[in-house]
Order: sequence, then C-alpha cells, then structure tokens
Amino acid sequence: MSVTSQINCFSIEYSMMTSNSRTQDEHIVQLDGLRFFAVTTVMIAHWLQWQWSNVYLTSIPFVHGVILFFVLSGFLITRILLENRDYYNEQKLDKSKLLKNFYIRRFLRIFPIYYLLIFTLFFFDYNNTRELFPWLVSYSSNIYQSIHNVYIGEFNHFWSLAVEEQFYLFWPLLVVFTKPKHTLRLIVITIALGLLSRVYLYLYVGNWMATSYFTLCCMSSLGIGALIAYLNIYKKNAALFIQKWSFIIGALLLYLLLLFVNYKYQLNWYKEIFDEFAFSILSALIILRASQNGFGSIFKWILENKFILYSGKISYGLYVYHLFIPALFFYIAPRIGLAVTNKYTFFILLYLLTFLCAHISWKVIESPSNSLKKYFPYKQRR
Repeated sequence: MSVTSQINCFSIEYSMMTSNSRTQDEHIVQLDGLRFFAVTTVMIAHWLQWQWSNVYLTSIPFVHGVILFFVLSGFLITRILLENRDYYNEQKLDKSKLLKNFYIRRFLRIFPIYYLLIFTLFFFDYNNTRELFPWLVSYSSNIYQSIHNVYIGEFNHFWSLAVEEQFYLFWPLLVVFTKPKHTLRLIVITIALGLLSRVYLYLYVGNWMATSYFTLCCMSSLGIGALIAYLNIYKKNAALFIQKWSFIIGALLLYLLLLFVNYKYQLNWYKEIFDEFAFSILSALIILRASQNGFGSIFKWILENKFILYSGKISYGLYVYHLFIPALFFYIAPRIGLAVTNKYTFFILLYLLTFLCAHISWKVIESPSNSLKKYFPYKQRR
C-alpha cells in the first residue's frame, strides 16, 4: 500500500481534531508529531548515519531522539501524576488506588508487544535472546550494558525502554506521596542526581555506556521533563514566558554552538556529561511550546500532518521493532528478487517495513490492549 493510501486510511483517526493543538480529552496532538521526529532520528542514527562519509553529518547526534523521548515521558507522566494527586488530595481519596490504576494503565501500554516479542524470539532461539533473557524480561538490559560496556545486537535499543520502565516504577511513588510544597525540590534533586551520577561515572569508572545508559544518569532528562510539567500546572505564567520563540531559538543556537565546539576540540567531558543535558533543555522548551499554544504556521502543518501524527501514535511499536527489521528485510528480499544498493532507498524500505509491522501491531495488539484502560480510570468517586 502506498504512503498516500496509508494516509487516507488513517485520516479518519484524526478527523475529530480541533483547529488548535488539543482534542476534547486534552490529548496534546503536536506531541505525537514530536514522537515521529524522535523515533525517525533514532532510525537515521541506526540505519543510515554510519554509512555517511561527511564528518559534519556523522557528528549530528540523531540518536538524541531517545533524549527527546525521555523528556517527553518525564513531562507526560509527571503531568498525569500531579494533576491526579491534587484531585485525590482534594477529594480525600485513597491514593493507593491512583497508583494501582497508573501501573495497570502503563503495563497495558508497554508490556504486550514487548513481552510478546521477547518470548517469541526466545522460543525460536533467535541470536542472543536466551543469553540476555533474564535481563530483557526484567527490564534491566541497561544495567547489563552499564556493567559490561558492550553492545547487545538487535536488543541494544532496549536500554532506553529499561530506563523508562524503572522510572515508571519508582517515580509515581515519589510524586504521589511527596507533599505538594516539596514537589519542586524533589524534581530539582532528581535533575541534580542525574548530573552528579554522570560526573562520578565519568571521573571514576570511565565506562561511557554506564554514563549514558545507567538509570540514575538518565534522571536529568526525565527530571527536566518533570520540571516543565510542574511549571505547566503550578507556574503557568513562567511556563508561558519560557516557551517563547526567543528562548527556543536561543537554546537551539547555543546547543549548535556547543556541538560545534565539542566537534572542533573533542571535549570528551562535555560529550559524556553535559551534551544530553543541554539537548534535554532544548527538548523541554519545544515540548512546552507544543503543550501550551502549540506551534503555528509551517510547524503546525508539519507536526499535525496525518501521516506524521499516526506515525507518532504508533511510535512505540516503531521503536521496539526497528532494529529487528533489517534482518527481516534480508530474509525477505532474496526470496522476492529484490536487490537494493542505494542506502537511501534501503532506509526508506526499512522504514516502510517497520511502519507496516508497527501498524499491524497497533491494530491487533496495542489498540485492543489500550482499550482496557477505560476500566482503570484515574478519577475515582468518593
């Protein structure tokens, strides 16, 4: 099916969108557009960037799409927790019910395709699945890589899923049971802990995977997302002020300058400790803009394009499956007489195949699983 046909098929899914950036249930539409760019840049890093010879192109951190996901997760999860914590406090409800429903809703969103994929690959004894199985099934592959400083093949990208799942386990407990007056302090400490963890591991361990993949080291990005959620709820004037274009453009120019300086002088300490922190701040400003007034003009047209929105909607599946798709392609291509030599054609075909898998996954597994969330609402009656 052509991309145009796909867009026509999916258009009904977004036909009820309002002219602004939100639907009636407060879903922030443009964040789906950002998810598309996050997952696509990661695909560029994994499938295409290593084939380029231009030193400037190879220096662009496309893999930072993962950092955008972290900031976005920190923002959305904290926003949900803070809004509902306040509601439960006002209604004097048992907050254990909030936690129970939060975890169930997260599990319904994350677990089905992740565990289905892992158990299927385990059954067929695919590559190193059985060797890594205890780490994969416990969402701790990032810990394995932090200890051993090794790539783990097609499962390598699961480190970020492990970080997010660990975040989903402990962060709700901290937020829900922290007194409202101490919430900002909690978030600031979390951001600081992430930075300090990176400093310590860089100085005393010298393991770059630990510096990037270890859970504590990722807390600065997740915490920055939490910070803009806090501002969005409790400090609306401050949130509206810092989401202005002048701050976004300034942050972008500063990040590009730092990127160039790092490239020119090979500042390893900056790359290991501060690069992702700086990108997290830029990501936060962009997310805050999308969650407030939304982007207008050409940016609105791009972020709210039907194909981009749908791709953002199924971005979890796109991310989970994408490193396994080249093996699937090389299995299928010779059997249908398909030979591809151009790297850009290869990238497009990999993307379309991943898109097809993620689309089927959404329709058959993820959407039915998500529909069960209605039985576990956040808002509870007294």
